[in-house]
Amino acid sequence: MIEKQVKQIVEKIAVNDYIMENMFCAPKGALGWLGGQLMSQDHWLPAWVLDLLEVHPSDSVLEVGSGPGVGMQLAAERAYQGTVVGIDPSETMLEMAHRRNRPLIEAARIELHLGSVEEPPFADATFDKAMTMNSLHLWPNQVAGLREIKRILRPGGRIAVAFTRFSYTSADKFRRQLLDAGFTDVSLHTGEPGTCALGRA
Repeated sequence: MIEKQVKQIVEKIAVNDYIMENMFCAPKGALGWLGGQLMSQDHWLPAWVLDLLEVHPSDSVLEVGSGPGVGMQLAAERAYQGTVVGIDPSETMLEMAHRRNRPLIEAARIELHLGSVEEPPFADATFDKAMTMNSLHLWPNQVAGLREIKRILRPGGRIAVAFTRFSYTSADKFRRQLLDAGFTDVSLHTGEPGTCALGRA
């Protein structure tokens, strides 16, 4: 009897892990689309992050783990004389982001790239601002990824690492990771949308 109950629990956990993996961690297929729709409901966090970053009209902005494209859409409204670039390892997310931002992509205001933070396809000192939301904990090596972002930020460029208010991620942990990656002027901000750490390259 106990073995049967344990087996049922293990099977339930496996199903839950599969759902979470395909909806949010590495979105793909129908579950990925559903996860993307849920992510798209939160405009509050990216708007707050962009306020903290103080995005200027001519800025070049990078979003790592750009998801369904809401953050890029909002960034493009502020950097209306600049460029907004998103990189994401999920083809499903890129397809959703492309649909959302088609006019801005066709106008060369937004670029989408399939890839990861470990090997971003950008030259040194390319961007003025960078942001990542609800994704740092999914990176294989967080500090190495943050160092890559520092490399492609211009001197004095700013980064924002943010998590929704529903996350259990340690804010102090990603503050330390920014410092370990070589960022300066690191500060933590907490508000109703979530928690955000800012740093300067």
